[in-house]
This record gives sequence, C-alpha cells and structure tokens, in this order.
Amino acid sequence: MMRKKITVLTRTAHSIIQVGRVLARAIGADFILGRYVPDAIRGTIILVGNPDPYFFFVASRHLHNKQIWYLTTEGPVELRSGIRWYRAIQPYVVANSYYTKECLERSGLPVDEVIWHGCRFQALEDVPNKSLEFLYVAGYLKRKYPKACGPVIERLGRRLLLITTMNNPYKRDFDLISIYDAPHVKRRYPDKVCTDEMLVELYKSARFYLNLSDTEGFGLTVLEAMAFGAIPIVLQIPPFTEWLPKECAYWFKPTGRIELEPFGAHRIEHKIYTTKALWRAIERALKDRSRWTNKAKKCLEVARRMHYENLYHRFLEFIT
Repeated sequence: MMRKKITVLTRTAHSIIQVGRVLARAIGADFILGRYVPDAIRGTIILVGNPDPYFFFVASRHLHNKQIWYLTTEGPVELRSGIRWYRAIQPYVVANSYYTKECLERSGLPVDEVIWHGCRFQALEDVPNKSLEFLYVAGYLKRKYPKACGPVIERLGRRLLLITTMNNPYKRDFDLISIYDAPHVKRRYPDKVCTDEMLVELYKSARFYLNLSDTEGFGLTVLEAMAFGAIPIVLQIPPFTEWLPKECAYWFKPTGRIELEPFGAHRIEHKIYTTKALWRAIERALKDRSRWTNKAKKCLEVARRMHYENLYHRFLEFIT
C-alpha cells in the first residue's frame, strides 16, 4: 500500500523548527523550512508554529490540501483573518499543551486535540557525572529574562551557562555559548558553535536546568535537559504543571499578577515572579543533595516516556 503524502511546514523559532523536523521524521513526512513552492506540495499538510499572519498566509495558499495545524502560544492571540481561514479550510487543530488550548479557545479558535511535544533525544539509562551547576537554553525574547532574574544571574556568575542566539540583547549578563556562529560573542568555549553534539554534552554535564522564563507554550528545553538527568528549577505554572511531575523539579511560585505584552498578533502572558521566590528555589535545590540522584532518575523516566516516537505517531490517526 502506498504511503500517503504528508508535508510538515514551519518557519518560526529555533525550538519549533526542531519540533517540525522531528515530527516529520516520526511520521515519514517531507519537511520544508521557510521558503517553499506551493504547487509542489501534495497530500496532507501539517503546519507547525504560532498562529501569526504568516502562518495563516501559508494555510491560505493550500486550500486544496487537507491541513493539520500544530500550534503553540504563550497567551491570547488576535486571530483577525485566522478565523476566516479556519472556517474556509476546516483544519484539524492540535495544541502542544492544555495551556495553549485554553489560550487559543479563549481567542476564538477551536482545538480538536492536545499532543505534547516529544523529546528528540533518547533519555539516558542512568544519571551521568555532573560538572556544571546550572544551565539555561533560551533565545532573545523578553519573556525568557524577567526582571526578577537579574540579581540571581549576577549572584550565580560563572555557575550559570546560557546557550542562546547571537542576537540576544540580554547576553551581557551571562557566561554563554551561542547556538550560531558569531565571532563577536563572548563564549566560555572560544571559536565553537553549539552543535547538537555539544548541546548533548552540556545537558549531560548540568546538575540543574534553571528555567528563568515567566511563560511557555510547552517548555521543550526543560524536557530535553531532563533526558540527560538535569533537574529543572521552574516556575509553577501551566504548561509545566501539566506534564512535569511535582517530584521531578524544584518549583517557585508566581505572585498571581499577569502582565500582557503585545508581540505581533500575540498577547504574551507574563506570570510575574519575584527574585526572592526564584532564589529560595535555588537554595532548596542546592541544599537537597541527598535527593539529587533520585530526582534525576525520575527526570530520565519522564523524558523516556515523552520521547517523540511515543507521542507523534498520533498525528497519523488524523490522516485518513
């Protein structure tokens, strides 16, 4: 029997590009990043990304194709023409978390299914030796660096390593390595770009994954770090409270105040937290030495269950 033609399209943040690429691999689909030739695409299209104007432009070019929209967002969305194209196309809409589903439906876009992101790395069988205390992987968006984390970053100094993009305006406060080649960027590892191979080695070496972001659609780098036994220190908010077991992490609570940041068609929901709350979580983690190994093993178990091969096959159920 001939395999149905499936194409995965994406053009967005680095982590979402990885999601699209891994999803295509999992279901045997073609993968197209960025520019494409609409007439060359046949069969079912899975569009991966944020529901922004470009996303709906691409969707509108393929009215003759069956479509699945695999969406993420960090707050309410101003859908504008999106609802019109939704009604015209009648796609199957999949959210990457129940938090994303709630945001999209609050904005007027119905969601048919929730499929969490799958980890692209195979989880280790045992916890490796750790030589780096804190690791953080983040791009340049404001939500990744709330004001409250500034004093903590200064206090940690070289104990915290940031992997980021070369256009990050917040990078001056970190000891960092870039995921892209940027000769002017100060790095702990001179003349090296953070390839997947290096990323894996850094994940393996990290005792804690310090997630400073005050909002996420899913939080994929937290899951990736867990696959190598890094213990998350995370804000106690959805989507983390959906898929991350309480005993696997050190949590810090938000104040309950939310600030909305206009960002294109989005209204990013910043869940405000305090420096004191973040630092207390770090102190608890550092003092909890007797439980590190057990927590790290539980992280490996979660990442193993959430490997992409265990999750993304569900997309094939929607393609008839």
